Amino acid sequence: MATADVCDLVDMIHCLGFQNQRTRKCISLAQTWMSHPPRRDGRYRKLHYPCKLDGRDVQPQECIDDADSRVAWEVAHLPGVGAYSLDSWRIFCRDELRGLATDWKGSGAATSDFVPEWKSVLPHDKELRAYLTWMWLKEGWVWDRQTGHKTRASEKMMRAARRGGVALEENGNWILETSPVKKAANGLTAYG
Repeated sequence: MATADVCDLVDMIHCLGFQNQRTRKCISLAQTWMSHPPRRDGRYRKLHYPCKLDGRDVQPQECIDDADSRVAWEVAHLPGVGAYSLDSWRIFCRDELRGLATDWKGSGAATSDFVPEWKSVLPHDKELRAYLTWMWLKEGWVWDRQTGHKTRASEKMMRAARRGGVALEENGNWILETSPVKKAANGLTAYG
């Protein structure tokens, strides 16, 4: 991708729209990745991520190491990386890059009290929130997407989840989808 022919790439992605802009961004991202790939001992500022004013004490383009307690991220220096990318990075990749676990779920962690990074992410994207809601439910918890607090899931909720229920957001409310047919099940509203 870093050496892609611009015209070829524009032709490949023209159906997506904004193909010229997307092409420039993809090539720039790939070139930066190749010249300065994410590494465990290098973090960069992303102003106001994950919270307002985070990153303000890190200079633009400054690279800090793990001994530095300021808020910064391994992929924040890459062009086009915003909150969605950082949330996804933290959920699925960060622990493995940092050598804390062999996967994003915390497998192979050095200590039994290791807490995977995904458990501290509060994404704004509805699909990532739905995914984390499902992940917490698999562990027996109902997760509050605004605060990150969790409460034990009821047995009814766990039965619905074991039957293949999927949490999704509709009009600001979480719905547990358990069936392709519109119905109420076990005190949960389900939509198909």
